[in-house]
Amino acid sequence: MKIDKNLVIDYEDLLEGSGTGNNMGFYLINEKRLRYKFNEINFDENKFYECFDMNTLEILKPKEWEELSKMSKDQMISNYVEKYEWDWLGDDFDDMAGYLQFVENHEPNTVFSNYTDGWKSDDDYMVIYHHDMSDLKTDEERKAYKKGIKDGMGK
Repeated sequence: MKIDKNLVIDYEDLLEGSGTGNNMGFYLINEKRLRYKFNEINFDENKFYECFDMNTLEILKPKEWEELSKMSKDQMISNYVEKYEWDWLGDDFDDMAGYLQFVENHEPNTVFSNYTDGWKSDDDYMVIYHHDMSDLKTDEERKAYKKGIKDGMGK
């Protein structure tokens, strides 16, 4: 059995052009991204770690996934993040880019580009752009378009 990807994929709030500065906030402000993060982080108190396969979306721990899928953002924060003082700061942009890659893997008409500004300063942030490929007809067209987007980042 697979998870409903709509319970862990949400990026609309990232596209407002304001940028995001750290990976704690990136996940804490959004219930679906926080649910994804719970599946990803390996903390002693995190029974939700690897409750679904990130590539296939197959449920690996049915009981834990059922609980996690029903928790609100406030419940996840108060019952786990705050209670156990979880902190996953560090490698912010790589972490956020990993989530964007996860979305791309499971949303075939979606590709993201991004750039960072203020690198290695207190004001560094990532700006994320969404590119919709739903008008492209073939996998070859989508692959070429995606390659062009990715090759053009950082130039």
